[in-house]
Order: sequence, then C-alpha cells, then structure tokens
Amino acid sequence: MIKSDYLTFIFQKYLKKKDIRELKNNFFYYFIFRIVRNFLSRDLIIQIYDFKVYGSIKKNKTSHFLLKKCEFGDYHELSIIKKFSKNKKILFIDCGCNYGFYSLYTASLSEKNKIISIEASKNTSGEFFKNLNLNNFKNVDFYNNAVSNSSGENISFNESTNDWESSQTHSSFKLSSKLKIKSIRIDSLLENYFLKEYLVIIKLDIEGNEVNAIKGALETINKSKPLIIIEFSKYIFENMDNIYYLKEFLIKYDYSIYDTNYKKKNIEDILSMLKNLKKRYKTIGNFYLIKNNSNNLKIFLSNE
Repeated sequence: MIKSDYLTFIFQKYLKKKDIRELKNNFFYYFIFRIVRNFLSRDLIIQIYDFKVYGSIKKNKTSHFLLKKCEFGDYHELSIIKKFSKNKKILFIDCGCNYGFYSLYTASLSEKNKIISIEASKNTSGEFFKNLNLNNFKNVDFYNNAVSNSSGENISFNESTNDWESSQTHSSFKLSSKLKIKSIRIDSLLENYFLKEYLVIIKLDIEGNEVNAIKGALETINKSKPLIIIEFSKYIFENMDNIYYLKEFLIKYDYSIYDTNYKKKNIEDILSMLKNLKKRYKTIGNFYLIKNNSNNLKIFLSNE
C-alpha cells in the first residue's frame, strides 16, 4: 500500500483544533477516515479534553481506537477522577499507563495534581514520552518498570504485538519479544511523598499482576486509604491464591468493591461475571476498591 504524506497532511489539518469527540457519529468523518486510513504515512495529533495525544495509524496500538471511534471511553472512571480533583489535589499512580491517556487527563485537570506513570513495555514507553512532549505538563513523572510486590528484581516481561495485552504474568497472545525489566513497589515510589497533602488514586491495569501490585502498596493503603481503580480479568482469578488474598484484603483493610453503577460487589459476584464471559473475552472492565466509611467513599458516592 502506497503511503501519502500529502493525504496525511490534509487529514491532520482537518483534525486540527477539533476535539476528536466532536466527530463521534459524524458520517462524513468515518467515510473519509475509511478511505484515507490505509494511505496515512504517520501517526496523527489528536486533541481530546484539554490535552493532545498521537493517534496511531496502526491497528495493534491502543491509541488507534481514538481515530477509529472518536472517543476514549471509560467515562465513569474519568468523571470520578475529575470529581476527586475538584475536592483536593490528587496523587495519581497510573500502573500500566500505556500511551498515557489517564495520566495526561489527570495532569490536565490541575497543575497541582501529581502523576506517577509506570509502564513496563519499552516500546509503549516511547509512545508515552511522545505524548508527554506534546503537552506542557510539569506534574508527570514516568518510570519504565514492572509494578509488583518487590523492587529491583529483574522481571521477565512478555511484549505482545498488540500493545494493550503485554504482561509479566502470562504470554497468551502473539509474542513480539521477551525482555527483562526492573520491578518496583508502589510503596517505594511514594516513600518521599507527604501523602496527607493528596487524595491518592491508584489505577491498576497490568494484565494479571494487580494483586502483587496491591501487596507492594500496603504501607500506602494503611496511610492514605487510596481509591483503587482495578481492571478485573481472568488472568487475576485463574490463580486461587489471588482469590484468597483479595478476600482477606477486603476484610483486613476494610475495603469494598464497587462497580461503575455504584453497586457494591463481592468476590463471588466478580467470579460469576468472569465465568459468564464469552470465551474470547478476558476482562469484565474496571471496578473500584474503596475504604469503607472513608472520605473517599463519600466523594465517590456524592452527586457533585
């Protein structure tokens, strides 16, 4: 397929100064995109919310979805982050930040927010830096590490050809490469922060290693009672030890699980939902772990 710099220039000009969400359900946009997408020679700069990112022209990149669907999704999660940011400055730990959408969104809400972004994939880390350089945010720190329950260990990391499924816990995908990456604990990352200054939010989307990430954040959980946004997948619950640990964690640290409809769930509910998934699906999406009777729970449930 012949690539055209000229068509790419014209299409980029068409997107300039438009929030990509304005083009959702726009027949003209989808028609033009279908025609030109195979001729585009480079990634395109997209404006969305109050920041910019590169939308990849490659279908195996998560950011391609922005060009294809004209939205990011995760509306509930983003609205919760915004609600917290209105109450107090946020310390946002973005574990599995990919190309950086959550990190950049949180950074754009307030310069007082502090964002710690962590991505194990070296390839995807490069995309994160490209997006960070598009924006003038000074409140984002990045780490190319594998989030776990230890720091400084050489972890085997499996890079997928699709950048949304690379993992340190499994290789149930088309493998692009294997590499060694240093592990890091959330507690180690935050030891120099005065946590009382912030509302702490931890986002966990690390393809099956979420429980180990929680184990490496227990000091932070004790100190600041963070809101935890966690993607529940079959990869977590295939390990029986993870099931037992999460049950004990909820009791010991007095946390509960909530879905995006503000409904409280238990581990059995989660297991049932995963069991009822069609075979080709691996995740039931994001849920929230929230300390009972906490200020974070009040904010979460408020109608602000």
